Formats: sequence, C-alpha cells, structure tokens
Amino acid sequence: MKRRIKNSFCQLLIFSIVCLGLPVMPAQAAMVGTAETLHASAATPERAKLDAFLARADVQQQLLQLGVSPAEVKMRVAALTDDEVAKFNAKFDQLHPGGDVVGAVLGAALVIFLVLLLTDILGFTNVFGFVKHPKR
Repeated sequence: MKRRIKNSFCQLLIFSIVCLGLPVMPAQAAMVGTAETLHASAATPERAKLDAFLARADVQQQLLQLGVSPAEVKMRVAALTDDEVAKFNAKFDQLHPGGDVVGAVLGAALVIFLVLLLTDILGFTNVFGFVKHPKR
C-alpha cells in the first residue's frame, strides 16, 4: 500500500515536471504597430498596481483635499513611461513596509508546511507528532 502511494506520487511528480517543460503556444512573429505598443504598455502589471492604488477611496479623498482631480491624475499617470511607473512603485513599496512581503512570507510558510505534511503522511519524514504513521 505504502509503496503504491510512493509510486503514484513519483509518477505524478514526473508527469508535472514533463508537462511544465512543454511549450504552451508556438511562437509567432509579426509587425507591431505604435497603437498596439502603447496599448500593451498601458496594461503592464506595474501600471495596474499604480492604477489600483490611485483608485482607492482614501487616496482619492486625499488627492481632492490637495486640489487635484481624479481625471487629472489619470491623465498624468497615462503620460508616465514604464520606467517612471516602476520607480514610483518601488518607492511606494519602500515607504509602506510590509506591502507585499507579509503575503509572500505567509505563502512560503504555507507551502513549506504543506510539503512537510505531505512527506510526513507518505512516511518519508517524521516531523509532525499529530500524523499517524502506519506500523513499520
């Protein structure tokens, strides 16, 4: 029984590694116009992060108190280059400690816990006392 679970786990692991190595879509080359380039740069994750920040109600309230309209802010952000947006986001992350670090640490801790739990259940390790191991 235990050997069959190990074999199934190994086969699943090998299958997933093989599938990750396969290309999802074939590569294609084509001419790219200026409008497409501008549209693509407007949809970068960095720009989306900045737009999400500026869309918050507390940020818009503070901007209105400073005398800046949301429409003017959107126009100015649209005029920024990708490098300027990346620099702004980097400075913003430095000003607000724990911006995305807490989520990354919790995610890593959860992954490590699940991997240790799985290896403990399969009998490869003996880390957790609450996992019942079959008689060896």
